[in-house]
Parts: sequence; C-alpha cells; structure tokens
Amino acid sequence: MGLKRRLTLAIGSVCLISPLVLAAPDASDGTVTVHPAAVSGVLVNPGIGVASFHDGYGEPPGPSEYPDTGIEYQRFYWRDLEPREGQYNFALVDSAFTVAARHQPAMNVGLRFMVLDDPASGSQIPDWLINKGIKGNWTPDGKTFVPDLDDPQFQAYAGKLLAAFGKRYDGNPNLAYLDIGMVGSWGEWHNSNFPSITPLDKRYTTEQLNRYVDMHFSAFPHTPKIMLISGGQSLAYAAQRGAGWRADCWGDWHNFTPTWSHMRDDYPQRLQAAQQAWSGFDSAWKKAPVSLEICGYMAEWQSVQHYTREQVQASFDWALSQHASTLNLKSRPVPAAYRDILDHALEKIGYRFRVVALSHPASQHAGQNIQLTSVWRNDGVAPVYLRYWLAYRLVDAQGHTALMGKTLDDIRQWLPGEHRAAFSLATPGNLAAGQYHLDVALVDAQGQPRINLASAGKQADGWYRLSSITVN
Repeated sequence: MGLKRRLTLAIGSVCLISPLVLAAPDASDGTVTVHPAAVSGVLVNPGIGVASFHDGYGEPPGPSEYPDTGIEYQRFYWRDLEPREGQYNFALVDSAFTVAARHQPAMNVGLRFMVLDDPASGSQIPDWLINKGIKGNWTPDGKTFVPDLDDPQFQAYAGKLLAAFGKRYDGNPNLAYLDIGMVGSWGEWHNSNFPSITPLDKRYTTEQLNRYVDMHFSAFPHTPKIMLISGGQSLAYAAQRGAGWRADCWGDWHNFTPTWSHMRDDYPQRLQAAQQAWSGFDSAWKKAPVSLEICGYMAEWQSVQHYTREQVQASFDWALSQHASTLNLKSRPVPAAYRDILDHALEKIGYRFRVVALSHPASQHAGQNIQLTSVWRNDGVAPVYLRYWLAYRLVDAQGHTALMGKTLDDIRQWLPGEHRAAFSLATPGNLAAGQYHLDVALVDAQGQPRINLASAGKQADGWYRLSSITVN
C-alpha cells in the first residue's frame, strides 16, 4: 500500500459540555471554520423511532403506511426459550439480531422475557419446570399454570434462565434495552386478565417483586433496561438501580370508558408516585430509555375511538415531554390523517445529532497534530444509550482514507442541547503532502459509521464531508 493509503488510528480527546461560539474563517491565524447546513426530515437511526414488532404481526407495512425504524422489538416465552431443562433456544433470540442486522441501516434490538399470557393460552413456562412441583395455581379449566413468584424453586430457575441469556447477550453492541419482564401477564407486571388469581399487588410485597428486578440487573449488568410503569413501587426501585421506563396503552384518551383514560387518570399519578418514592426518577431518561406502546392500533384511533387530530397531537406531545426514544405501534398501518403528526414527532423522538461548527487549521505539517474543535447539537429529546464514538478521517484525492482518529468522547452524555468536543488528530511524519478532505462520523467499535446526522455532506459510505485541509 502507498503512503497515502496508510491508515493510522489516533485516540484521545477532551469533551467540554459548554456552548462554543466560533469565529468566521480567519486568515490571520490560519483557522478554518465551517458551519454545515442542517437537514430536515425523519432520520432512521439505531435504537430509536417506531418499533418493528415481530410478535405475530408479520412484517411491518410499507413506508407509505409505516415509518422506517431503528429498533426491532421482540418478546419470548420461557417455554420456547428453554424447552428442555438447561437446553436454551438461543436461535430464537439470534433471529431478532439477524432481522435487525439485515435492515438498512442496521437496527438495534429490544427484548422481553415472559412467563404468562392469558387464561386460554396454555402454560407459558416449560412442562419440565411444572413437573418439578413448583408452587402455583391452575386456572379453573386446568389449561394454564400460573407460577407462584415467591416460590424459591421458581425463582432459582428464573434466575438461571436470565443468567444464561445474559451470558450470551449482555453488552451486545446492538442490544438497545432489556425490558424487565418475567412478572405477570406478558411480563407486564399485572395479572388482571386472570380473574381467578389474586392480583399481583395484593398477593406479593414490593420486596418479593423486586427480586425479579434484581435478576435482570444481575444477568444483564451492561445492557440498558426499562421497567413497566405499572410496576407499582418496583418502578422507582428499578429506576433507582438505573432503569428507564415503559408505558403500555399510550394514547388512550377514552379507550375503555368515556370518563377514564391512561393519559389523564393513570400515567400522571404513577409517574408522580415514582418521583415521590425516589427523587431522581424524573431524570431516569438521562441514563436509560423511555419506551411507549400504543393502546390498540393507530387505525383504531381513527375508526373506533374517533380521536381528533388535537388528541393525537397531545399523545405525541406527551411522548416528547417524557423524553421517549421508541414508540411501539405494533407494525400496523398508520392512518394518513395522522401521518404528518407522527412524522413531525419522529424528528425529535430519541436523539438527533448535527454538527453546528467545525474549526481546524487551514494547513498543517506532516508529523504534527491537527487540532479539531467541533460544536454539536442534540436536537432530539433524549441521549443515545449505547456506545458510539466521534471519529474524524482524512481522505486523499483518490478517495483513499489516509488517516482516521477515533476520539474518547462519550456521546452518551450528550443530552438535548449543545456540546463541544476538542480532539488532537496525530499525523505521521511520512503522510504525503497534498489536499485532504476532512470527514466526520459517529462510528461503532469497528470504526463503521452507524448514526445518521442531521447535517449535510453525507457520503455513500456514511461519513460526512465537512471541510478540507492541506498537509505540507
């Protein structure tokens, strides 16, 4: 390989979180400052947006009826995950990552593990576990076994299950979050659809239920986690341990009765109670995601509930005010009457990074460091929760990467607002003289661009061409 194609990796940076005002290009000090144009419209990025939900719904509709997405959300029952004791069906979960990887751009994955469905569904824990004599109750028709969550034997096997899957998937760079399940119907921390069974909040203490929160943290210590809003006092407990949260039946204004709704009469009270239980709850979104699952389908919002545009707008405004990153619309078509409301919200859901300014010397001698100062904005409502890196590269006239530097800035700390990053890009003494393009990207651990920016200049390979520099 010629000298121009030699790749050098430089690591090291300083990240400051204060705003920076950059001057215009100044010939006197040889500094060049560029202000890339911002781009509008929905960006498809890993871990955010409207979920692709492969849970009996098949492939999502086409883009005219359903937005493209960066999140693949899947749920699995214990009986399918461990059909025989100690024999784990990893292929089920692997399939979720396969679906996510073949999407363009590649998606992240959200997971939930479950032990119960509904009374008519049959038992969702393995027969071998029931045959061990674990405590629990059969439904009156003898069709479905409901395990006793306080049974030490059941807890031990539940912990083993989570530990096995945590060993394989915890810290996976494409695992966006683990939904804390294993409790109640569909892992949703209630059993209200089982009239013959004592309600969870009357059957178990908070301490008993918190054991299942602890299991998820023990098995997946490095993976972001979310906790269902209806988890009672366990919600604040999980958030205090580092979880974000999730809400079912989002968008319900009168889905069940004309006088009661989740949006008015349930969510505000639960969130307030969690904040009272732990003073840091309102800031949980800064460390872990907020995810919302629709009540019914958006088509039913129109055909059954007859929600006005104002009510639909209020639902999306609430999602933004809660710093939501993902919306599970269950892979069903979005009515044209509401699509513009959804698309406008998707311009802010989750994170949205853009380069405000980049400053660098107009020229530099080979062997010397190139001082790069950039100003960024996160125009979204949440940070990114998985690890990506800010990187720069120099590209020669033939299109070959001559030099790349990956910084140490932790962009997970880039909350909504403006941020400054400074980086010293080391150049080798034998770097060929000439004019080089200066590109920027947010890359994964392998140095591949993963995040679409709200900035002009995107190249075919995902890097953003912002400026040029002369090497002497």
